[in-house]
This record gives sequence, structure tokens and C-alpha cells, in this order.
Amino acid sequence: MKLATPSILIILLLCSCSNSYSPPKETAPPFKFKSLKLHQNNSAGLRLWDLYSPRASYRLDQRNAIISNPSGTLYRKGEPAYQISAKKGVVTNDGELIELLDSVKLSTLDQRKIHISAARALWRPAANTIELFGKPQASDPTRILTAGKARFNLLQELLELRDKPRLQQWIKKQTPLQLAQLDLRVRDANWQLLSGKLTAAGPIQSIQRPSSKQQRTLTAASLQGNTRENWLDFYPPVLISEPARKMQINAGLSRWWITEERITSSALAMATLDKLSVAGSNLELFEKQNLIKIGDNCELNQPGEFLSANSCNWNWRTGEVSAFGAVELKRNQLNQVTSAQELHGKTGNNGLIIFTAPGQKVHTQLRFPQAQAGEKRRAAEVHF
Repeated sequence: MKLATPSILIILLLCSCSNSYSPPKETAPPFKFKSLKLHQNNSAGLRLWDLYSPRASYRLDQRNAIISNPSGTLYRKGEPAYQISAKKGVVTNDGELIELLDSVKLSTLDQRKIHISAARALWRPAANTIELFGKPQASDPTRILTAGKARFNLLQELLELRDKPRLQQWIKKQTPLQLAQLDLRVRDANWQLLSGKLTAAGPIQSIQRPSSKQQRTLTAASLQGNTRENWLDFYPPVLISEPARKMQINAGLSRWWITEERITSSALAMATLDKLSVAGSNLELFEKQNLIKIGDNCELNQPGEFLSANSCNWNWRTGEVSAFGAVELKRNQLNQVTSAQELHGKTGNNGLIIFTAPGQKVHTQLRFPQAQAGEKRRAAEVHF
């Protein structure tokens, strides 16, 4: 690509020659211009970018221009796509290198409302990159991404975040008055702004906040997602824990549906809550309802009891459990086996679930130990 010769509007040239003698070490005064305009087209003649500054001072010996309040446009297929600005900058070799300083801002010109900011930027038009330094940050209406440094690839519209990236995700709208519903720390991250594709290398450390009074941790090996489609995939091993409720979930590949506040996983998963554990596949976790659904091969364990069913629901806040389809409840006491199409239960004060089957046909088998000679057999008490 050939860099177009900068178009420079000269309104006033200030030059002083009061003395014919100049000391050898004295730097020549800069030429001061009313404004400066630069632009670059591709080989097909389509505009790639342009830059304008209302004031510029050009130093011939250093081949650079000091510019004030620069602003410009980045183009996609000849159409405006991004706006870039800063309070000051330096243009070297007629645009080979453009350094932007103080309140650097890069914003999309469409409905995505993505804004990127930094204290300093190095723009290399030939490489189609803008390097960002000094607390670079990218944001849209529902999320904020920060890092120690970042780089924006103009052709790919790819933002690369390095040096301790952090992602803060709100469900509806980001606000400083509310903590993010998801706060992620990753090793590095890439965000493709046009498609919304987001990838991050782990380990992934995050905090989930389903409510202002509730907090969980989520860890994973890595993640992928799409900010336009509002989902994030966490790669195994995935661990979700809520120490305040003694709750822990171990899962495989898990997808967080951001706006629905729901986590799904088709892989085998296991959840524990104090003395109880539940396992199965096709897991669904509903954040605000504190509800876990196991869609296939549900197995529930508690001291002295084991339940299996086609599917089950577990609300760890209320302690309610429901099992559906080919339900079988085995109790160690008397080798009791209860079969039904549906069983319901609730956690008692001792932390164990008592199951019932209101209105359901139940079949129970009991195996009593043989009584010793001279002893009277006593029936064991059974609760449903």
C-alpha cells in the first residue's frame, strides 16, 4: 500500500531571521501550520484512514510534526467504521508512525457502541496496528475489558489484550453503582469487534454475583464466547463453588447464557451441597432461582440413601428436590427399595432429604433380617 502524500494547509508561516549568524548547535525553529491532513488509500483506491489536526508544528531536521487535538477515521471497505482522537500527537516521516498522546479514544460508528481508550497509542499504518499503553480499556453497554497493554489490528478489527486482562460483565447495563455479575481474570484475551468472537487463555479465575448478597467462584481452563450473541463457553475442568452455602459443582464444557442468567452443560456433572450430592448429564443451572436441573441419568446420594431417575431438579436455597421417570430410591435400612414415576423431597433440619410421593403409585420392597430364636420381629418405620 502506498501512503498518500500528506495534504498540508499552510495558513501562516512564522519564521524569524533577525541575525545572519546561527550557532552551530541551535535547533532550527519549527514551521507552524494552521492545520494538517493525512490519508491513505489501498491499491484499489478505497480509503483506509485519514487524520486531521487543526494545529501542527513541523520540524524539518527530525521529519516529524507535533499536532494538537488530532482526530481521524478508520474505514472498512471504503466506509467509515471507527473514529479516533487524542489531545496531542507526533507524526513521523509523513505518517509512517503516528504517536497519539493523552486521552486516546477509538470508537465504533455503528450501533455496537464500543469504545477503546488509553493514555498513549503508537499507530503504524504500514503494519495496520495501533498499540495501546497506559491502562487500555474497551467497553460496550454491558461489559468492560481492561489490561496492562493492548494492540488493535485494523484489518482484522481484532483487539489483543495482554498483561493481566480482566473482563467485567453486567447482565443488563454496566454501571459504577453495581458490581459486575461476572468478573473474569485471564492470562490473555482476543476480542474480534466485528463478529463479537471472544477467546481467552487460562487459567480462568472469576467471581459470579447472581445477586448483591450472593457470590460464587468459577474456574476453568480457558474460554470462548461471542459478545454479540451473549454467551461464554468455559472449558474443563470447570468448578463452580459457593462457600456460604457449602455448594460445589464440577462440570465439563459449560456455556453461560449471559442475558438468560443460565449455565448449561451436556457433559457429566456433579454437584454437592453439604451432605448431599447429585450427578448426571445435560445440566442446567438457573442463577437467580438457585436451581439445578439434571436432564439425563440423575443420581442423588445422601447418607444411607441413593436415588436414581431419568431427570431431577434441585433447589439448593429451599432444599426442594424432585425426581421424574423410572425413579428408584434405595435405603440401607432394611434394604428398602421404593419405585415410582415421580418423587419429591425437602431437606430437613438435619440436612437430609425426606422423600414423599403425593398422589403417586409407589411400590416398596423391604427385606427384614431373620429374627433370632426366641426374639420377636419388629417392623421398621419407613418414611416417604
